[in-house]
Amino acid sequence: MCKNISKRKVITINIDITEGMFNKIYLPYVTDYSHRYNVYYGGRSSGKSYFICDKLVIKALSSKRKMLFMMKQDNKVEETVWRMLLDTLVKFKLYDSISNKKGINKSNHTVTFNNGSWIKCVGLQEPERIKGYVNIDTVWMEECTNFTSEDVELVDGTIRGKAKDKEIYFSFNPVSKQNWVYKYFGFDTGTIQEDTFILKSVYKDNKWCDDATIKRLERLKERNPARYKIEAEGDFATLDKLVIPYYTVDYFNWKEKLTEDNGDRRFLAIGGDFGFQDPTAVTCSVVNDKNKKLYIFDEHYQRAMLNPDIARMIMAKGFQKEKIFFDSAEPKSIQEIRKLGITRIMPCKKGKGSISNGLKKILEYEIIVHPSCVHIRDEFDNYCYKKDKQTGEYTSEPLDNGYCHLVDALRYSLQIVRKKANILTVKL
Repeated sequence: MCKNISKRKVITINIDITEGMFNKIYLPYVTDYSHRYNVYYGGRSSGKSYFICDKLVIKALSSKRKMLFMMKQDNKVEETVWRMLLDTLVKFKLYDSISNKKGINKSNHTVTFNNGSWIKCVGLQEPERIKGYVNIDTVWMEECTNFTSEDVELVDGTIRGKAKDKEIYFSFNPVSKQNWVYKYFGFDTGTIQEDTFILKSVYKDNKWCDDATIKRLERLKERNPARYKIEAEGDFATLDKLVIPYYTVDYFNWKEKLTEDNGDRRFLAIGGDFGFQDPTAVTCSVVNDKNKKLYIFDEHYQRAMLNPDIARMIMAKGFQKEKIFFDSAEPKSIQEIRKLGITRIMPCKKGKGSISNGLKKILEYEIIVHPSCVHIRDEFDNYCYKKDKQTGEYTSEPLDNGYCHLVDALRYSLQIVRKKANILTVKL
């Protein structure tokens, strides 16, 4: 085994891994395991997540390890960290040999290497689940802005394996300065702890970034400078006056909130905003109209969805018989989805002042968001009002900065609440 980096080879462990397999910005850190906490952040399409995956597979090949590759949401494991892990095995020409020895378990997202190293890809939607893993020595928390600082403390306490070089890797694209990572890793003060390594990268550092992605990011500079700063330059956003200035994140059982027998008027509120290049966005919440509490318990946020995809998604959630308010701008789509079995989907009511009135309606409630609803939290943290260019004062018009799709869906969903409406229940 060779750990010396040369012009041709970086490391050899039954396979040749060459410098050309890595972006230049990451090359010095391929076999550096000297820090407990490793933070890789920056703009989209910088290749940081794939590098971490490559690096940790090399680490697993170097000595016997027990690793967790983690997402906050359980349902994102398959399409993210698991897919990247398999891609790395293919890249290093390891997939067939490991698969032939039954070292790849697709049902529980686990890879076992010939030397006994073990990598499992998991979601942490229920934080206490982490306590079920023992002797873990390395953890990667992908899209760590979706986790909480409490999640990190739980994970950190789990790393008690006998192996040397125990590490946690964090990867993320910056969102707002209100997110926990901003202060946790010292971005607010510029102070980095001795046991922490931080590396920022952007799309320009990724030699494999495709032309279409580069053009899209560079167009943002003219169309949406605030979003360009986040997505392309990888900087934390400077928050302006937020449209949704306050909400809390907490665990709750939405079915219990819907069926609490305390005489309150409760509604199951479901709304959707059509998209294709932009995401199709759906929110599900329980509204306690008497106590003015809004419990957001589920969301869907996905690009390139066709109407049959939307219908299947609603059925999978079990809400095909519920009243659902979708954007009225696409009546043909609503009719098609209705024919596909979502019989109570209907267009929302729009008119002059509907955006302003809808936002005021949202702010009538104390908003509680389930931790699994990461995209709507991202929108709440970034959806802001426009500034008047001449006076510098904030206007009453929200800025169309791409952080409003789920908020729009939430506005539509609250049309379920009527003064004389019957209480809406759902068959549990």
